Amino acid sequence: MIKYFEKILNKFNKKREKEDFEEIRTFICSGCFFEGNISIGEGITRIDGEIQGNVKGKGGLLVGENGIIKGDVEVKRLLLYGQIFGNIKAEEVELYSGSVVKGNIKTKSIYIEKGASINGFCETESPSTS
Repeated sequence: MIKYFEKILNKFNKKREKEDFEEIRTFICSGCFFEGNISIGEGITRIDGEIQGNVKGKGGLLVGENGIIKGDVEVKRLLLYGQIFGNIKAEEVELYSGSVVKGNIKTKSIYIEKGASINGFCETESPSTS
């Protein structure tokens, strides 16, 4: 199990500075259900269970293959393997094969792997020309 998390963290930290994502600080495991809004701090919050409510915070959010969020997400960085039924606002968004988004995405940077699904609009900021 630890090697699995190390693999995920290595992928999550790929091409990122260490101070951005040092460790998973919050973990909502598969089979857990949470109803209500969640505020997350810095570091990584990993969700493998189901959330019915909005998720907002300054840190990173990793939604595992079994993770489901039914609400809006507003975080610094999002790494999605599971499903989000709501709007997403993040500086960086990474959608991996098997992930599902049913809502709009607003981001500065997006990566979409083959096999990911988006049913909504995607808006990206243009680089500044100053």
